[in-house]
Amino acid sequence: MSGLLAFISREGDGRGRLRDVVAEHLMPALEEFEIDHEGLADLLGEQWWGVLWGCGFENFLGQRFEDGSIVDLYLKRRGWKETALNRAYFTALRDAPVSLYEVSNVQPGTSMALRDLLSDTAPVTVREKSATRMLKQWGRIAVRVVPERNHHVISRPLLPFRVEAVDFLFAGLCDALKLRKRDALRPSRDQLIGCAPIFTSAWLFIEIDSALTPAQPQFTNSDGHNVLFHDLRFPLGSGVTQRAIAERLDRVKGFPLEGARFWDGLVARKGRGGEAGGGNMVDAPIPALGGK
Repeated sequence: MSGLLAFISREGDGRGRLRDVVAEHLMPALEEFEIDHEGLADLLGEQWWGVLWGCGFENFLGQRFEDGSIVDLYLKRRGWKETALNRAYFTALRDAPVSLYEVSNVQPGTSMALRDLLSDTAPVTVREKSATRMLKQWGRIAVRVVPERNHHVISRPLLPFRVEAVDFLFAGLCDALKLRKRDALRPSRDQLIGCAPIFTSAWLFIEIDSALTPAQPQFTNSDGHNVLFHDLRFPLGSGVTQRAIAERLDRVKGFPLEGARFWDGLVARKGRGGEAGGGNMVDAPIPALGGK
């Protein structure tokens, strides 16, 4: 890609057009969460900044301007410097829209099958080394599938989609395409190219929100069942004072005082059989007790 990137930086409005397309992919989420590019890299990691920029870059390659696509201009003026295989790849990448795929039949280091969730086409096997060592069976990814001679490959930017991101994406596509609830979500190639920023935005909104929202602790009892939190209030006898109650609670083993009038009976320990449970375990029958 070095020759193409150098051409874009020199070609008239090429650099500005690329910047604008990349901004379409990133700015909705950055503005919503009020973070900048540097903050995004700090939050998600430097590696994801490169992937996200690549999503915008590949979308830019498929854009049609008044003077044609940047790929067409490059091949017309500098194509003689590229091999026949490179010229064919640039053309195929220009025409390949991003879509959402379901991963199956993963052969680590070799290949995987991808089923397009936005079309009725049959799954296609792609040759891939690094991604197949990380992706899991039935995972969902946003990527471009590019034909190359007698097989298929995927483009470099690859976004693994959580379930929440898939729902966010489908809702965004339906809204952009003005589909009704009963309409099938089967966008055309041109529609997918136009909606490419929605894929990046859907991934970004969910990933940024997840990174900013601390994981909530899960609590189970000794049998591994989830704890349902609730309040229990007990009537006290006539003449009972707070001091008397405090003295009694102070004598309960494993029921420490956590404040002036607050005792906590929540502790973490291993589950039965020596195996750690799925979360913190409630050891006392009363999780916490406070008074006024």
